[in-house]
Amino acid sequence: MHSESDNVPLDELPRVRPPRQWRRLFETVAVVGSLFLGGFGSGFFWATRNAEAHSARQREDHLAEIGRLREAYGDRLYSLTGRVNQAADTAASAAQAAGEAASTAQTAAQTAAQTANQAAKSAAKELKKP
Repeated sequence: MHSESDNVPLDELPRVRPPRQWRRLFETVAVVGSLFLGGFGSGFFWATRNAEAHSARQREDHLAEIGRLREAYGDRLYSLTGRVNQAADTAASAAQAAGEAASTAQTAAQTAAQTANQAAKSAAKELKKP
């Protein structure tokens, strides 16, 4: 069912408006909120952009440092390889010389034992003679 207000033009209807202080409060909240959100959004955008640039720069720095360390320690290892090979050759020569010395010492010990044995037999014969 229709009331009389359905047939009345809009200009003639009473307008219901919020009080002036409520409208001012809403405007103030809208302005402050837009300033806050605008600052937050632009700050977020700027921080994200800087973080991406910083991450890329940090990655490049890490890769450069890894390359520098590989080069530095690679050169050192390469230079040490010759020294290690030379030390291994020296150790092998020393071991061979020690083996030869041991063989010579064994031969000398056998000769000395035979000489001592013969001397003991000669001494025993000399002692048996009256």
